[in-house]
Amino acid sequence: MMETRRLDQILENFSQTRVSVLGDFFLDLYIKMDRSLSEFSIETHKEAFQAVDLRGQPGAAGVVNNNLSALGAQHAAIGYIGYDGNGYTLRNALAERGADTTHLIETMDRFTPTYTKPMMKELDGEHVELNRIDIVNRSPNPDSLNATLVDLVQQATHSYKGILVVEQIKQDGFGVMSPALRQTLSELAGKNLDSIIMVDSRHFGAAYQNVSLKMNIHEATNAAAELTGRNPENFAADLIVAAEDCSRILWEVQRRPVFITLGDQGVCGMDNDQFFHFPGYQVKGPIDIVGAGDSVLAGIGLSMCAGAASWEAAYIGNLVGSITVQQLGTTGIATQADVLRRHHEYQQQLKGII
Repeated sequence: MMETRRLDQILENFSQTRVSVLGDFFLDLYIKMDRSLSEFSIETHKEAFQAVDLRGQPGAAGVVNNNLSALGAQHAAIGYIGYDGNGYTLRNALAERGADTTHLIETMDRFTPTYTKPMMKELDGEHVELNRIDIVNRSPNPDSLNATLVDLVQQATHSYKGILVVEQIKQDGFGVMSPALRQTLSELAGKNLDSIIMVDSRHFGAAYQNVSLKMNIHEATNAAAELTGRNPENFAADLIVAAEDCSRILWEVQRRPVFITLGDQGVCGMDNDQFFHFPGYQVKGPIDIVGAGDSVLAGIGLSMCAGAASWEAAYIGNLVGSITVQQLGTTGIATQADVLRRHHEYQQQLKGII
């Protein structure tokens, strides 16, 4: 288990650590509405909802930047936004959090991916989350955009200690990531052992080589099954046993640290053929898991770039995730002070388990 003195050393290194985030940057657009203010539309004969508050904040890959900022790191965004109002809002929101947006390409060929999240205050005072409205690109990127992104990634390896990749889009090549960019990352990771390239991919984890992987157990079983030809349902029902099986398969392919999140059962992984597991911190009260995986990626990736061993990074990522899930109605963040406080709470909880 990590000693407080060692945790302090790693946290102190955060402010001197430069990390870039590559991937699908979304705008999370929260719209608060009040039913008591609704009007009747003469044209459509339907209720016209009335907004009382509008809030835009970085989502998806941007959540990683949010957490890097809160943890005190120097960070950058690599990806694209559309030539639209949502892109303007997203770029400004990232810049307000200290992100270097020099390599966030503005293009007329793409929309800014946006998750619109309407919330209605009903007449009885209850707040109800309505259907989310997604704006994503429904066609492949132009080859010229993919080529520009490849160039930016190659430059980033010289300027940043690590690249944290967030691949969210299911349709291959419709988001920031593409086969060409995955190949570039795999080649760069194979050549430069001093850099940390860590990938969090919802659908294409098995398509990378030489990189460190961070994934949830569902993504891990799918990737391991694809690599071995096994049925994903044939992995052990026991979560920890299945995670160890998957992490070993992925480690054998990547030969880089593998991290797998297990929900309330914590974080596990493998490095140098050694499996490690940290139980989840038992959170009391309601939770919101939106963005939790991205915050864990930030905690693990930043810690690795700051000199932590793989198991130490997993320990810190586990703490970060337990903090952010307690922040309701938003994609949460964790500060160094939060991490240190949760460390002491976690130690006490583990003593109770043991």
